[in-house]
Amino acid sequence: MLISSPQYGPLTLVPVNTDNLSGLLLPGSKTFMCQHDFGGIIIQQIDTKNYSLRYFILNLIKKVTLVFRDEQTAIRVKLSLENSLTIKIGKKEKRFLKEGQFIIINGTENTDTATLEKDKEYRLFDAAYPSHALKELVEAFPSLADFIGDNSSKNAPSIKMRQHYSSGAMTQIVYDLLKCPYDEQLRKVYFENRMNDFLFEFLAESNKHQGNILSSSTGYNKAISEARDIIVTDLKKHLTIKEISQQVQLNEFKLKAGFKKTFGMGMFEYLLQARMIEARRLILETSKPLKEVASLTGYEYFTNFIAAFRNYFGYTPASLRRNQQ
Repeated sequence: MLISSPQYGPLTLVPVNTDNLSGLLLPGSKTFMCQHDFGGIIIQQIDTKNYSLRYFILNLIKKVTLVFRDEQTAIRVKLSLENSLTIKIGKKEKRFLKEGQFIIINGTENTDTATLEKDKEYRLFDAAYPSHALKELVEAFPSLADFIGDNSSKNAPSIKMRQHYSSGAMTQIVYDLLKCPYDEQLRKVYFENRMNDFLFEFLAESNKHQGNILSSSTGYNKAISEARDIIVTDLKKHLTIKEISQQVQLNEFKLKAGFKKTFGMGMFEYLLQARMIEARRLILETSKPLKEVASLTGYEYFTNFIAAFRNYFGYTPASLRRNQQ
């Protein structure tokens, strides 16, 4: 992968040993780092014949525009795990990729331009699959036939994109990969299976939105998106549906129906999912006491947090912290 910047020119990526790095990292990957005036970049990558993946951690102290060029020309998925950014794929129009959203890209263009704000940390997950892997699944996802279709035709667009919010299952798979507990031999099998799961999940999520009646109403879609943002902006709050509907100026019935249609779950379920994913991240990536994690994710009583966490994941916060250590 080559990285450059209009402000700073070509950037040099240096191989590094992950033993010298802290935080949530991709096990078994090749790791590269770049330190510059604008901040630091860490890229971890794994390449196999069936998939490729990149995990980006960008800590910025200045606003910067970065241009990423990769030789991959397969079906690509870019998922923002932390913070929102403006991104341009090839010569297409700029897209605002919100935290929790993903873009599916099909085409020969392999240049991405990202505009990143100062004093922020960005985490991105980028997966790529060979075209034949998706063509084999067209029967299961008929609405994807045109999207997956051959781009070599003279009349075919050079690039196709779809943008949606990720499901809880997609995000969970990413964190499962980042915390894979197995040794090298078992890890290969585990990654192969989980990357197949990820492929299915993002296809299912994209397929779900095709023909969605909400797509005909930009204002309706915007209200649903704003409702989601209100929920995840401050996980300590538990606003009622009435309070959220007033903020997005959409009646409660349409809000509940539209939210479930778009995200596949009710608003309370979405809040619970967001709280649990954030709690798991805090336990894995920080040394914050579990009681503080409970408070940060909206639980006044620690026992309620433990019960919710165990019901959601099947194990307790304490056992996850012990396994991490």
